[in-house]
Amino acid sequence: MPDFPHQYKNARIIVCSGSGGVGKTTIAATLGLLGALAGRKTLVLTIDPARRLADTLGIAEFNHQAQEIGAARFESLGLRPAGRLFAMRVDTKRVFDRIVTRHASPAAREKIFANRFYQHVSNNLAGSHEYMAMELLHEIHQAQTYDLIILDTPPSRRALDFLDAPDRLTNLLGHRFFWNLFRPYLQISKWSLQLLTTFTSPFFKVFNQMFGVQTFEDIGDFFRLWDDLLLDGFRKRAQAVKELLASDQALFLVIASPMSGPLREAHFLHDALVAGHMPFGGFIVNRVHPVYADVPQPPSAPDRPLAWDETLYTKLQANFERFRRMGIDDNVAVAALKQRLGPETPVVAIPYFETDIYDFNGLIKISRHLSNTEQKREQDIPPRRSRGDS
Repeated sequence: MPDFPHQYKNARIIVCSGSGGVGKTTIAATLGLLGALAGRKTLVLTIDPARRLADTLGIAEFNHQAQEIGAARFESLGLRPAGRLFAMRVDTKRVFDRIVTRHASPAAREKIFANRFYQHVSNNLAGSHEYMAMELLHEIHQAQTYDLIILDTPPSRRALDFLDAPDRLTNLLGHRFFWNLFRPYLQISKWSLQLLTTFTSPFFKVFNQMFGVQTFEDIGDFFRLWDDLLLDGFRKRAQAVKELLASDQALFLVIASPMSGPLREAHFLHDALVAGHMPFGGFIVNRVHPVYADVPQPPSAPDRPLAWDETLYTKLQANFERFRRMGIDDNVAVAALKQRLGPETPVVAIPYFETDIYDFNGLIKISRHLSNTEQKREQDIPPRRSRGDS
């Protein structure tokens, strides 16, 4: 049975970040599997609304409630987990609704839920998805229900949006400019507002023509309630989550592939995390092709089999050469990454597998490499051009 990677054992929250298409969700699922096998009650929480995590773990109904991966799925592979494994996705509106339910009075709650501007904000406001992920993470961590939380974030630069979302959203909804502009008009009656928008204020005359007085009132009602009941709580919880993620309870991993684009994104993300004083746990470079020997030469004519096909053999030779060069390039890229970072930063290489990883069997294959911290020493390979130049 593969072990949980020792360099991650002290973390209670592991954040998997990286660009799209590098296997980030699969790595998150594998870490969750290892956590459960190691005896920890583990939750894999995804901010990405796609179903990749559910499909990998074999979950049919994947929603805002934590779904347990039953023991039978482990036992079918001869595994007996000492812990338990759960998976869950962030449902932005449900989290927002739960916050309102918890912190507003019944009368205020009814007004907020009926407010059309709230309905828009809770579903569509830029940054609200990442912000609600922070709120949900805070809620789950406070409940102390799980020993380990694996967080699967959206693609790379949006992972930084996830970290910055609390500040951006609270700054937007509590921005001094907005209140200096709107507050005088939010304190007057509906009848006076209609007169003001019609005869006095060019700004609100245009606003009324475009959206109507009711829309303005909905916005005003929302911001009154937001300012009175919710803003301070949002700010305090956002700060608490940022402190949690910067503490020794958390660990950030950057997932990449050996291709130049994802590695550039990985460098960017690493530098941003270090600059932000976030606990960085290392790189996981996924889908690294192996280094093969030189392309075999065809046998001489007397040694060839009777069904020898020169054209087919030439195609096989070319295909083998292509994979061999990919292996060289991949290992050069991993070696260059290690050299750039120095020996203190862990870099784990996951090999390219012959078949896609889409189920528990595939996760077990990956887990053996994640838990093997003694990575093979790279061969001394001369630098070559990148694949794009080949």
